[in-house]
Amino acid sequence: MVVVCAAVVVWIAYLLLTNQTDPIIGGIILAVDIGVLFWNISVLRAYRIKVGTVVAIFLIVAFMAMTVSAFAGIEPFAGIKDSVMYRIEDIFARNEDAAARKVVRATINAFNKGRGDRLADLTNTEVYKVLVGGGGWSVNHPMWPLEEIVDYTLTTLESDQDRCVILVQGGVREPLWGSVRPYNYKYIVTLSGSQWLVTKIIPGGG
Repeated sequence: MVVVCAAVVVWIAYLLLTNQTDPIIGGIILAVDIGVLFWNISVLRAYRIKVGTVVAIFLIVAFMAMTVSAFAGIEPFAGIKDSVMYRIEDIFARNEDAAARKVVRATINAFNKGRGDRLADLTNTEVYKVLVGGGGWSVNHPMWPLEEIVDYTLTTLESDQDRCVILVQGGVREPLWGSVRPYNYKYIVTLSGSQWLVTKIIPGGG
């Protein structure tokens, strides 16, 4: 109970600080939880449970909670999980495959953040216009402004010394209602000089 109450205190405090919950309801839950936490601590002291046991249980529960949060898509744990998985993928991938995947991830990240300057360094003119210059719906890449590519996976379909085809499968999150529709596109990544660039984005098919 101490571990659970402590975790709830941290979580509710985070929601209040980031304005993700109602201040009145959040404040009431936080106050009640703190009261229960101190009551549980007094009970533990009466039974003289060692501090090491409490710390060990807290660390185990915290690790399990972070793992569940990461796979449930809760930030920042989901981002940390994705970074670790990306690094593992790159370790076992061929050099050109790892480089192409890195460029695709960076392109999607820049697109989600509206970083046109960053996209200019990662794509050719054609793809740059599709992602930024069109300013909205495109035949090859139908995305509305402020929409984000989320929960995606990368699959290498072709890999050569100077050209890779990466299949991106995930979702597109609508900014107003938060609804998600499927996203399935092939990113053609080509070596231009010493730099890998996304040179085409086409529908990925079934």
